[in-house]
Amino acid sequence: MNMQKLGRFAELLEPMPPTGIAYIAGALVHAGFHTRFVDMFAEKLTGHDVLERVKRFQPDLVGLTVLTPSAPTCDMLSRAIKAISPRTQIVWGGVHADVFAKDILRTGVVDFVVHHDGEETVVELVQALSGGTADLSHIDGLSWVDHGEARTNKGRVLERDLDTIPYPAWDLFPYHRYGLLPFADMDKPVLTMTGSRGCPYRCDYCSLLHTGKVYRRRNHIKIVDEYEYLVDRYGVKQIGFVDPIFPLVLKDLAPLCNELISRKLDQRCVWLSETRADRLDLDTCRMMYAGGCRRVLMGIESGVDMLLGNVNKNLTTEKVRWGVENARKAGLQTVGLFMIGIPGETPEMTKETIEFAVSLDLDFAKFAVTVPFPGSKLFEDQWQKTLFRDDWENYTTFNPDPDLLIYHPEGYDPELLVKMQTYSLRRFYLRYDQVKKQLVDLKTINPKMMLYGIYGMAI
Repeated sequence: MNMQKLGRFAELLEPMPPTGIAYIAGALVHAGFHTRFVDMFAEKLTGHDVLERVKRFQPDLVGLTVLTPSAPTCDMLSRAIKAISPRTQIVWGGVHADVFAKDILRTGVVDFVVHHDGEETVVELVQALSGGTADLSHIDGLSWVDHGEARTNKGRVLERDLDTIPYPAWDLFPYHRYGLLPFADMDKPVLTMTGSRGCPYRCDYCSLLHTGKVYRRRNHIKIVDEYEYLVDRYGVKQIGFVDPIFPLVLKDLAPLCNELISRKLDQRCVWLSETRADRLDLDTCRMMYAGGCRRVLMGIESGVDMLLGNVNKNLTTEKVRWGVENARKAGLQTVGLFMIGIPGETPEMTKETIEFAVSLDLDFAKFAVTVPFPGSKLFEDQWQKTLFRDDWENYTTFNPDPDLLIYHPEGYDPELLVKMQTYSLRRFYLRYDQVKKQLVDLKTINPKMMLYGIYGMAI
């Protein structure tokens, strides 16, 4: 068990801070439990290496965050752990585990699945197991095996006061090895934060509905307290806010940025966030820049208004231009996130999206093949119609195999779709102004990485 799936592209990827499980670790440490963390990717470990650590540590409980493409690897690793340490119980978390909890538990490999916000649920589970409690029906937000049957308890009420949740236990992690992505890295060391949870939008391709439908935000003072803690404790030079949309409204942003400025944190650390282009009025962009933000990621998805409507994006290309221009005027660097192969898309529409990205003169662009991830409305719609695909390792937007492509619009040849993804990168990045920007002005990507990334996808 290793990272062979990434193959020749592994060197283009960096291990990113695993924010969700870091919060879980923080909650367990706060509750007084002896906790350790293993990051296979960051530490370049094989499955054998992980098993050796399990043998040495002899944990009572092993928890895994399960992304859809990694589900088969998580299953193999869980089986191997059970084989060498039968007394160790295993808990899975993440959207994929949430969606398929009962199927996962029926395999007999996984003992528990945690749903939605996991901090309180995991702590209560460990407390119950430590006390020898056999009946776990009182733990909200938990699926478990009860006398051979998969059972799901009552859903946990989402924590409204996010500031009561302990900080992520980054000291347990190889945090000095973390980065984001080439288009998101500005300085290092880098760690991540959340200023809110949930999202008020309902885009069909997004699985974040399974992390909670209610939008909840933190107090701006508490956000800055954690920001300052990361800078002082870990020497962080960049912070990435991993909220689906941050900031959501100017009235929340202004006090946050003013507090960052008052503590002079705007001079010690830069930050970036993902947001929507239609949220970026000029005042918002200028306030973000003043508070230390230097780059914004925007989920633009398409350059065709009809396709945006097809996935319930509730956004127009006109609003995208408006937001990108405002960001540029304020001095913010811009990253556009696009999708290729949206329902109803044709090759001609893909070209429209690519040319739209070029016309925006973004600093960076990412073009991902559309995948109906479990937990999204797109997945539910396609599963009921034609999908029926549980080869989870192929649910990836990165270097997909045309013969195993999970989804493509009706009439859109899979091989052409993947070729269009390669073409989009070349068309966007192999322009004189863009090459100069990447190699000379931004200095984010070195020549080897740039050429390897752009040309490698076609090899």
